[in-house]
Amino acid sequence: MPTVKPAAVGGFVLGGFAIIVAAILFFGGGEVFAPKTKAVVFFEGSVGGLVPGAAVTFRGVRVGSVSNVALVVDPGDMEARIPVYLRLEPDQVTFVGGEAHKPVLRRLIRAGLRASLVPESFVTGQMLVELDLNPQLPAHVVGGADPDVPEIPAVQSDLQKLRQQLTQAPIADTVAQAQRTLAAIEKAANRIDSEIGPLASSVHRTLDSVGHASDVAAAAIQQVQQDATSTLGEARALASDGRHELAARSEDLGRTLRTADKTLQDVDALVASANSLVALRSQTRGNLDAALRDLAGTTSALRDFAQTVERDPSVLLRGRGTR
Repeated sequence: MPTVKPAAVGGFVLGGFAIIVAAILFFGGGEVFAPKTKAVVFFEGSVGGLVPGAAVTFRGVRVGSVSNVALVVDPGDMEARIPVYLRLEPDQVTFVGGEAHKPVLRRLIRAGLRASLVPESFVTGQMLVELDLNPQLPAHVVGGADPDVPEIPAVQSDLQKLRQQLTQAPIADTVAQAQRTLAAIEKAANRIDSEIGPLASSVHRTLDSVGHASDVAAAAIQQVQQDATSTLGEARALASDGRHELAARSEDLGRTLRTADKTLQDVDALVASANSLVALRSQTRGNLDAALRDLAGTTSALRDFAQTVERDPSVLLRGRGTR
């Protein structure tokens, strides 16, 4: 039986170990010796779908993975807590100003770093941890983990808020109310169906009455339109006659006005002549006064002669002589 040499066995073992180390370095991409930062998050409620190795992202960028999901029960109050340990990779983050060597995780937590549980795939139900800076959200720290491991406050994701709202929603009351509403709608529909027949007949009668009234109104409107047309024709003829008559009368009126104007001029001349006759120192008035005096004398002589003839008619035969 050949003797096995210890040197050969040792070389074989060393060669196998070297192959294992090379495979780890090749497939791990050097992550074995990469620096890691630990953190812990306490999520409220179920963490179903979150398994070790799940991704840890910051706004979609992978910055680490889940290293462990544990269950911690406090025997004092029998309260269960589920710490989720994270393994963050600082090499995935580039810091401005060369501050990568400084412990910035606690500073990020104070600046508003929060963790939420979001679905990675709706098909498989696998979950991941999403990190983001939300300083306006309150930081609720559970505590109780390793003091050397920073705790990132957990907040509810939109999906968890929706699930909580659906869980707390009074679905049974809503369904009962919906059933009562549907029953009321069905009752109202049956009542309307029973009353729709007489209502339809009444509507048809009303429509017939409206149609008849429309026909009567149309005939009346047509008659009124004809009468109005005739009246407008007569009014137009009357207006035309009035215009012709006014034109004829305007000529007569013009002649009348001219005659009246001439008469007024003659009256003015007559008044002027009368004024000249009755003037105090006018010759015509002096002649008129002399004529009136002569006429008065003649009248007096005739009166005396008449009286003489009345006393002695023979005077007409023998004449009036001297006595």
